[in-house]
Amino acid sequence: ASPPTTSPTISGGVIDFWYPDYSAAWSDAGCKNELPLPFTRGDRPEYATHLECCKNAYGGQTSGKCLSELASPPTTSPTNEGNTGSEYYPDYQKAWPDGVCINQLPVPSGRPTYSSKSSCCSGAYGGQSSQACLCDANPCYSCKCGDAAFLTANSCTLTCS
Repeated sequence: ASPPTTSPTISGGVIDFWYPDYSAAWSDAGCKNELPLPFTRGDRPEYATHLECCKNAYGGQTSGKCLSELASPPTTSPTNEGNTGSEYYPDYQKAWPDGVCINQLPVPSGRPTYSSKSSCCSGAYGGQSSQACLCDANPCYSCKCGDAAFLTANSCTLTCS
């Protein structure tokens, strides 16, 4: 029989530290916490967290490969509730009579943009007889925006016949 060792035998599975994966090119590598270890303990840096490993072993990695493998990877831009921007553009997904302006990101390539929803409506849907866009921008724009109950619910002061 084999004599007992001073440390436990490690077999397949997951360990409680992270190490750089040197089996891939640096630009396409990340950190692992898998067993069996592809190295002898002490031959490679070990980190307490996945993030710590990425920051130290792959800090200047422009591909972002290591960070993209985190449980909650960071984004390249601030998180935006509803993914909306400050500029409005015509929503060409709808037929022109029903068209409205939106500020959903990303703005489609080549789409005209406006600083406000109402300026977008004027610029992109200026002759829209339904007034769908202007009513979307301002529910009290005209009597065409809704019935009496709708206008009252939106505190509109229009007198419609």
